[in-house]
Amino acid sequence: MIEVKNLQKTWRKHGATVGLLGVDLTIPDGQIVGLLGENGAGKTTMLRAMAGLLPARGQALFDGRPAGAQYARISYITGEGSYYPALTVAEYGAMLADLHPAFDGARYKEFLDFFSLSGKDIIGHLSTGQKARVELAAGFAKRAAYYLMDEPFLGKDPFTRKDFIKLMSGTLRGDETILLTTHYLDDVEHFLDRAVILHQGRVAEDVLLDDLHAQGDTLLIRMAKACGWDPDHYLQFGEGSSD
Repeated sequence: MIEVKNLQKTWRKHGATVGLLGVDLTIPDGQIVGLLGENGAGKTTMLRAMAGLLPARGQALFDGRPAGAQYARISYITGEGSYYPALTVAEYGAMLADLHPAFDGARYKEFLDFFSLSGKDIIGHLSTGQKARVELAAGFAKRAAYYLMDEPFLGKDPFTRKDFIKLMSGTLRGDETILLTTHYLDDVEHFLDRAVILHQGRVAEDVLLDDLHAQGDTLLIRMAKACGWDPDHYLQFGEGSSD
């Protein structure tokens, strides 16, 4: 179980206090949760703080312990790319297998094949998008209990996004917990169990997708209501995120 308790990371901007202004959240094991919101709502800040990569006030606990006490059980996946440019993709996987006893080489190869990447490719010679795909493959191959995914679908066309979601769904055991950020609401609508919508650094909405659909809403409509904007203007947030 994930427990987030009054998590805060703030700074001053144009005379105002902005950032993550205090989030409380409990996520049971096995749930797939979308962390949604406009650019600058605090999504990436929250994931980085939860992963122990960004100093913050409050707590983020995974089965009662912070991420720093159990890195092997938590996989933080971002599109920033690998820090081992001299290694081949296969060597990178072998290194991770030495570091993580649960690393699943077959799963790593399955994701690499899906992304049309070869183990012989040198990471430093790959494009930014290809490096991000290597990180996705590596992140899922760790067979972690918890996955924190920051914009995993950026740079992928609609067909690739949908196929990637199917691949993820097919390789999950069912007990993994996923918290992911994305702007591609239509693509994840039927993948998520729950949506947590941040607005101006706080939780503006927390809803199960089954309940949302029973109420006749879509993710886009509910996010519009929570953030106070017109769904027709959604495209202004659609192709990237600085947070």
